[in-house]
This record gives sequence, C-alpha cells and structure tokens, in this order.
Amino acid sequence: MRKVIVGLVLILLVAMFSCGPKESPTISGQMKEVQKIAKLEKQINEKQEKLNQMIRQYVKDGGKDLGLVVDQSLGPEQRAVLEKKLQSEEGIGYKDLISDILKQQKDIEDLKVQIQDLEKKLPTPVLVNRGDRHFDIAMNYLTKEKGLDEATAKKLVYQTNIMDELVPGFKVWNFYDNGVYGTFVTQGDAAVSPYGVIQAAKKKLVTEKNEAISQKEVLQKEKTTLLEQVAELEKKRDQLNQDVILLQQEREELVKRLAETRELSEELQSKLNSVFYRAGERKSLVDSGLVKDPVFGSAKILNFAENNFPDRIDLRTSDTMSLTAEKCGVPSIKKVRIVPTTFKVDEDFSVVIPADGSKAEIKILNKDKFRAERTVVILVN
Repeated sequence: MRKVIVGLVLILLVAMFSCGPKESPTISGQMKEVQKIAKLEKQINEKQEKLNQMIRQYVKDGGKDLGLVVDQSLGPEQRAVLEKKLQSEEGIGYKDLISDILKQQKDIEDLKVQIQDLEKKLPTPVLVNRGDRHFDIAMNYLTKEKGLDEATAKKLVYQTNIMDELVPGFKVWNFYDNGVYGTFVTQGDAAVSPYGVIQAAKKKLVTEKNEAISQKEVLQKEKTTLLEQVAELEKKRDQLNQDVILLQQEREELVKRLAETRELSEELQSKLNSVFYRAGERKSLVDSGLVKDPVFGSAKILNFAENNFPDRIDLRTSDTMSLTAEKCGVPSIKKVRIVPTTFKVDEDFSVVIPADGSKAEIKILNKDKFRAERTVVILVN
C-alpha cells in the first residue's frame, strides 16, 4: 500500500480580502468552518495510517488478506469477515488486534460524518479533476455563479492566493460576499495534502536547480572528453573501414569456396546414388573388349574403367534409363539385355520398346540392387 502523506493539513490558501482592509464576517466564519474540516481530515489521515499498519500486522500474523489498498476504508464484506473472526475461536490469537482495527475504522467513519455535517453548512466546493486549474475554477465561480464581469473577477482573483499544483480529489472552496472574495484548498478525497504537494513541488525545484548546476559542470567535462574520444574514434573508424574491406574480400572468397564445396558434395552424393551404364550394339561392345558374351555361359563386364560408362542416372530422382537407336548405333532396337545377367526382367527391371524400335525405356524396379552393382552394360539386339 502506498504511504499516506500525513503532514500538516491546513487550509493552504486562506482568504485574501480583495478590497484592502475591508473584511467580511460571513467569509471569516466560513473559513473557520473549513479549518475544522482540515483538522478532521488530518485526524483521518493519521488514523488511516494506523489502520493500514494494523491490517498489515493482521495479515502478517496469519489473518486473511482483505485486499485493501491505501486510503480505503473497510467495506461491509471486509468488516463482516473481521467481526466473524472476532466472535470465533479462529481469531483468538489476535482478537485484540481485530478489535483495534474495527475501532479504528469506526473512528474514521465518525470523523467523516463530522466532515459531512460541517460541509452541509458551507457552499458546495469544487471537486478537482485531472487538468483542473485553480484560476479557472475561481473565474468560473465569480463570473457564472456570482455574475461578475471578467475584468472585476480577474482583479479579485489576482489579489488572492492561487494554488498552481492541484491534485484530483482536492476540494476548492470559493466564497464571495459584497465585493470580498476568498478561496482555499483542502485535501478532500486526495491521498496527499495541499501542504504536502506544495512542499514536494518546492523540494523538486530546489533539487532540479542543484542537479542542473552539477549537470552543467559534468557536461562540460564530458564535452572535453567526448571531443578527445571523437578524434580517437575517427582514427579507429578509418582503420576499421580498411579491415571491413579485407573482411568483405575474405567473405566473398569463402562464399565462393562454400558454393564449390556444396557443388562437389552434391556431385559426390549423386555419384554414390547413381548407376553408371554403357548402351550399344552387342557385337560392337563385345568386339571392343568391354564385355564377354559367350554362346554358352553368362555375359560379364571385362573392363570397369570409368570412361567406359559415360551415362548414369541418379536413383534418388530417376528410375529410367532411356536409349535411342541412333545413339546405340543400330537401325532400330529390337531387344535389350543387361550385363551382369543377374538382373532379371520384370523383377529387377522392365523394358518398353515402341513398335518402330526408335528407342527403349528401361525402368529400374529394384533400385537397391542396381545401386549395389553401380555399373551395367546394356546390350542392344
């Protein structure tokens, strides 16, 4: 809970009679009544602070958190909780504390009733809202409620103490009697007194002035230091610019090498997952010594040199070897065989040859077997 400022709550702005020595018994009497209100408000603040301390002690001792915030009185439900505990064994450990809390609350309520009774004897004050100005409140009262012209009203207001720092909840009292105007401010429902606001404002001004003087000296020293630092930073900046150029060059070289490495890696991965093949007329391939295809026995590859297998397909992305009669050096493709002969038609691969024999499509059905073998020869016709 916020700490309530319980400083001297006086009528901050006493009525300043605007017609020289002329006085008004009516306004003097009204001022005395408001002084009583101010004193009662001070007593409420003091009792509210004591109540807050007791409630904190109550919760610390194990009592139920009543959900109170500073300056709030006990509500009916909260009061009922305490009264019930007071009558039960549950609260016996802090029975005196609960009694004191309820008594303190009762005292605060009684004081508020006294304030209400006093306020009934006085003209209705203006309850301050955020952004309200004392000058505007006074002018509105004199011109609209009392019917004075603006010039006369301003003259009276300028001869009267006006509070600049109004807080929401303050009450601004205005009195006018036969050419005499008085105004003052009391705490009302605000959590801080007018006296506290004025003192805080003065303290702030003094603090800000001292801080400004100190800050000026500090800034002067910082300026000198900063100028030296700027010169040093400019020197470092030039060096850094040179370093950046070199780093950019190195980065470009690294990016280039990375791209090359990625391409090489991809190429290696492709080769690892590829089947390499050579397709051509049977007789031509046999005569070249690439394969042996006896009448009796199985055909086999004799020369596994890499340059003998110019074509390949990556089994990760493809499953078909495409041949053309022209590339195989034959008028037309009639039949094909795959060496090694361990590959079985319609089990490991299938062949599609159109009627004109211009091409052949060999679809791989058993990729694992082809991947393991890696190199094959396709004998045409």
